[in-house]
Amino acid sequence: MHDDRPVPSSGLPPIDAALLFLAAAIYGGIFPVNRLAAEAQWPPVGFAFAQSLAAGVILALAAAAADGRFAVNAGQMRTYLIMGGLVVGLPIGILVSAAPHVDASVLTLVLCLSPIFTLAIGALAGLDRFDWRTFVGMMLGVAGVAVLALPGVGVVGSEGIVWFLVALIAPVMFAAANNCAKWLRPEGASSVMMAAGTLLGGAVVAGVVMLALGGAALPSEWTGRAAMPLVLATAINAVFFVLFFVLVARIGPTRFSVFNYLAVAAGILWSLAVFDERPAASFWVALFLMLAAMYLVLSRKPD
Repeated sequence: MHDDRPVPSSGLPPIDAALLFLAAAIYGGIFPVNRLAAEAQWPPVGFAFAQSLAAGVILALAAAAADGRFAVNAGQMRTYLIMGGLVVGLPIGILVSAAPHVDASVLTLVLCLSPIFTLAIGALAGLDRFDWRTFVGMMLGVAGVAVLALPGVGVVGSEGIVWFLVALIAPVMFAAANNCAKWLRPEGASSVMMAAGTLLGGAVVAGVVMLALGGAALPSEWTGRAAMPLVLATAINAVFFVLFFVLVARIGPTRFSVFNYLAVAAGILWSLAVFDERPAASFWVALFLMLAAMYLVLSRKPD
């Protein structure tokens, strides 16, 4: 078992808080990278497959070097396939598909719903407490989405609303993955091995989807412009997923999920820097509502 360490109600230990900020800063870069991939004509599922496979192989080699081998049994393989499908294989394809239709800074806000969904899944499974703060927080999160998505009100144009709503599938998958990272983690598996297995599992799931849809694995033209998003996404995934499993084991899935709000801020900053985006005023209203949702959900005292 990988039980969480007791976490003081006053906040996270400094080392965990620092790791959480680092994970958010790193993962926030995936949103502008997804847009770069879309502009380089990467097939969405093909990009998810390529980055997962590359990062997974790198981490598998690192795990083998550290432990002397990289071996999995049937139970571990099932875990890696489930985790990989939930956290990489399917949601990355969704987000890359949505990237050409929705501003990268707006798309990062879908992460704001992941902490709420994480707690809701835990509550439904009987592993976490569901109280009035959680309910109000969920309503604020929904209000934040409405500010962005309602026609004539939000910052998502009418042609991008459908893609924005499709992108909301991703945080549900991320929330399920947050809980599964604790529930399904094999005994004695290191964070590097878990990260490698999850990424390779994600590559398998993405590969199956890619073949089923008859999609391409690579852009029609292989150039430096096409290679750059893959290199960046591979590096982001390799580092982030190790931090992901380290943090979930240390602080639990619900408290880890606060990273999504920090990743939103990082994603906005990355998008502003890379694409010179200037969000509308309603964007900041939506962000405020979602941050208020985060505060209500995560400021409650642990059971």
